[in-house]
This record gives sequence, C-alpha cells and structure tokens, in this order.
Amino acid sequence: MLFLKYNNELPLIPIVLPWKNSEGVRLNFLQAYFSRFFTYNFLIIIWLIWYFLGEMSSTNCITINEKIGCSAAIWHENIKEPIQYLTSFFSAPFFYNSSQHIRFTTISFLIFVQSFEAIVGTKNTILVFFSTIVSIALLGGLVSNFGFFLFPHLEIFSYMLERNWMGASSGFMGIIGSMSHLSKFKFVLPGTVIVFESWNFFINEISFSISITHIFSCLFGYFFWKQIMKGNT
Repeated sequence: MLFLKYNNELPLIPIVLPWKNSEGVRLNFLQAYFSRFFTYNFLIIIWLIWYFLGEMSSTNCITINEKIGCSAAIWHENIKEPIQYLTSFFSAPFFYNSSQHIRFTTISFLIFVQSFEAIVGTKNTILVFFSTIVSIALLGGLVSNFGFFLFPHLEIFSYMLERNWMGASSGFMGIIGSMSHLSKFKFVLPGTVIVFESWNFFINEISFSISITHIFSCLFGYFFWKQIMKGNT
C-alpha cells in the first residue's frame, strides 16, 4: 500500500501542508477538501454546534443547551445502559466544554489529522479515530465503575463517574499514535505526547485522569495501526 511503501525516506514528523497531497503536489480547493473530507467536515460540524449551542458543561445540565450537550456526552455511570452508553461514543466528540477545548481540537486536526488523512485516506482516518474513542471510553467506563466499587474512597474514580466526557481529544491522540509509523523514528510522537501530558498534569494542573486518557489513546493508536500494517503486508 502507498503509505507503507518506504522506510528510509520517512520524515521525522509526517506533516503534510493542507493545500498539498502526500507527494507534495499542490491541490486546488476541491481537491484539498475531498482529500481531507473527514477532517474538514468534522471541524465544520463542531464549530456550527459551538456557534448555535455554545459552551457545554462537564457536570451541570441546567440550560436547554447544556442538557443537549449532556445527553450527547459520555457518562461512565451509564455503562449499565449499553445502547445509550455506546451511542454517546459517537456523539460526544462533537461537543465542547470550553473555548480552549475546541481550539485545541481544531489546531490538532489542522496539523495532525489532516496530514494523516492525506497520507492514509479518509476511511482509515475514521477507523482509527472512532476505534480509539470506543476502546478508550470502554476502558474508562470499566476502570471507573470497578474502581469505585472496590475503592470508593479514592477520589479519582468518583471524579470519573460524576462528570461527563466530551470532545475529540481521545480520537486525535489515537491518530497521533498511529502517525508514529509514518515517522522515521517511531518514538518521537508518543514521546512528545507523554512529555506534553506530563507538563499538562504537573504544570498546567489538568486532571490526572484526562492526561492518562490522552496517553493511553496515543498508545492505543500506535498499536492499532501497527496491527493494520501487519494485516496489509
């Protein structure tokens, strides 16, 4: 397959400019759009939702808009309602609880996701994105519910159950992990994510459960794409 054809020629960071294809050839507007069909349509949808509904909440479901966001988000306490729980894996990525959250996703998509899609195609990008979200969300649901049952005094498990989870960070972290196999040195991107999330936790004081979710998502993407490569050799 095209994205497996070379090894010695692989770049350190496999970034493709949005107006070019994976071979470096300049594209017109329609060619660029359709070569990143998932990336651009996803961004259009999340910004339209943000424009009309605004900022969501991770804990409160008071206003009508917040109730819509809460109904779309992942609640690990809903694991006992499998249909509702699994459906939320596919709706939660489109809602955001802060302007920083949606900007972080947008920047990541414009740098990493569109590059990955330009190289491996739209179907593969969607596969990695949602496979990561589904797998990591299920893992988070099992850990939080069993953890709270066994260790109800530990705050991390109650925190994971008392709030909802939304946004696409898990999905694009999985894509970043998968992109490692398109790099000359496969440890560069996972290592960068680990360093970034360490800073996020120790300096930026983000929740440990969020940072560890991002790292696990990246590692999942790494091993998931490795298996896909094995299946295509």
